[in-house]
Amino acid sequence: MTPQLCLGTAQFGLVYGITNSVGQVTEAEVAQLLAQANVAGICWLDTAQAYGNAEAVLGRNLPAAHRFQFISKLPAQPLLRFSPDDAKSWEQAFSLTCQQMRVQGLNSLLLHTSADLRKAGGQYLEEWLLGLRERGLVQRIGVSIYTAEDLEGVNPELLDLVQLPLSLFDQRLLQDGTLASLRASGTAIHARSLYLQGLLLTPAAQWPGWVSAEVRAHQQALESLALQRGCRLIDLALGFARDQMDLEAVVLGLCSVQELRELNAAWTSSSPWQGSEWQSWALEDPTILDPRRWPH
Repeated sequence: MTPQLCLGTAQFGLVYGITNSVGQVTEAEVAQLLAQANVAGICWLDTAQAYGNAEAVLGRNLPAAHRFQFISKLPAQPLLRFSPDDAKSWEQAFSLTCQQMRVQGLNSLLLHTSADLRKAGGQYLEEWLLGLRERGLVQRIGVSIYTAEDLEGVNPELLDLVQLPLSLFDQRLLQDGTLASLRASGTAIHARSLYLQGLLLTPAAQWPGWVSAEVRAHQQALESLALQRGCRLIDLALGFARDQMDLEAVVLGLCSVQELRELNAAWTSSSPWQGSEWQSWALEDPTILDPRRWPH
């Protein structure tokens, strides 16, 4: 199955993305974008309490008759250890999400960081998550990860859905077998960072100065390939994503109805890749692949 499209909403509540030149999306644009996404058959919306006021913006601007399924994330927890009493604050956070989005429950709730499960008292967080699913308030629970190590020691019962980074340049979790092993165990996978926060769609000449000459040359080679094939960088980035049959969905942030039109056109056109030749475009350099390592 080809993966489905999931609309990422970080830009609805924050100025997000290294190449973002428009800032936070206006509410009027959000309303239009959601209406058009609904018409276009996009069924997933991905949000989080950590995305500023994105959840409240969504709640105010959802089209009347929509078919969206919602995924949100519990923020990374500041506490170093948990007690049974902490379930109250998690419950409040979950209730606030539902209240702001004007829904009774969610399709999925993920932990923004799986490290919270490894803290002293992590079993209380685990019990609360399993309880949410048992009570029918969410259909699925899961985690958002950066690396395969983030899954170490996590109870498989908590892994209905995993969100992870994946792109033409970042194929680490594909190459090390993480995607295949998650799918084999029945976990749904949503990929984010398909554009590497927009860098993959931006000519190397406009990249920030801290990027190494080697990585910059890699992007220039991709630009040359796009010219040769008569396609755009977005076609190469999305052609790679569409070939990933282990994915349920790909999470893509949009700032305008125009971007949605471009995405739909690119997503439904034939792939510029021949076979699996995209495998040779993977990079190894974690300083470019992990946005947590980028200079701010």
